[in-house]
Amino acid sequence: MLNGEGLGEHFEFASELHAAGVEVVFRTIEEISIYIGSEGVSIRETVTGRDLADFGLVQVFAYHRPTATLLNALEDYLAAKGVRTVNVAGIGAPTKLFKYIRLANRGLSIPSTVYLPLRLLPGSYHDLAARLDLPFVLKTVTGGRGRASLVGSEGAFAEELRDTANVRGFLAQELVPPDGSYFLLVLGGHAAFALQHRSIDGGDLLEKTSWADAALVDPKRLDPEAQETAVRAATSLGYDIAGVHLVRHWTTGQWCVLDVSPNPPIGSGQYTASTASAYSAYLKRRLTDPHQTDPNGLPDPDTTGLRAQP
Repeated sequence: MLNGEGLGEHFEFASELHAAGVEVVFRTIEEISIYIGSEGVSIRETVTGRDLADFGLVQVFAYHRPTATLLNALEDYLAAKGVRTVNVAGIGAPTKLFKYIRLANRGLSIPSTVYLPLRLLPGSYHDLAARLDLPFVLKTVTGGRGRASLVGSEGAFAEELRDTANVRGFLAQELVPPDGSYFLLVLGGHAAFALQHRSIDGGDLLEKTSWADAALVDPKRLDPEAQETAVRAATSLGYDIAGVHLVRHWTTGQWCVLDVSPNPPIGSGQYTASTASAYSAYLKRRLTDPHQTDPNGLPDPDTTGLRAQP
């Protein structure tokens, strides 16, 4: 039972269920942690460390912050684990955290990522450094114009956490050692446009697209696995139009998805002619093929996440 503290105070309620062989656990949204790694996704309550996948049913009673921010992520995880839910579906916003969980649940490679409630973050630096290595990326859960920074010391971590009044939560994420950073425009299930960043540094991996330092690439000459990963990422989120930011891990060769946005910069940036041409061809296909239908795409709170610089 999430955010059902009031009900939990009624001893008779829990006693009656216990007598019927039903265990009831009350937790708040501030007692939920999320881990995404090479072994998949794990969402746990932080009091005993129990995985939510071990419960038979999860119900949400109230939606105080940051509940709505996390609900779609919880919903996707619980659905993948076959856990029944009450008052969870269709409420949360499709945040960056939700996208990572949806993509990981569908077998796509995501940099190791940790979400902890704000109250647990101040004492978590050493554990995060051990899990993610140094430096790691610290970013806001919702994306958009939120902060994204490289953290390489405990002092820098404390400084980033100094002002959290208007922040719904942070994600700590592995900085993937890169051997190629690409932006792919996926239109109607096809990688129609691609850019490769010429220089690979922390700025690229923090998803701050600088097209002045990127080269146009023929999508047909890209690694087929990169194209397939981009298309699968867009399809997994129900996006018929998407900008996908990929990085190839320099030691494993795996393509990691850093971001998927349904608001790619088609009409701005120095490659407007190329993106507009690809988009025009896509529209012609969509208008002339009566069998194509829009997937049940999800809105995105990050409408500026991949905005090109003029």
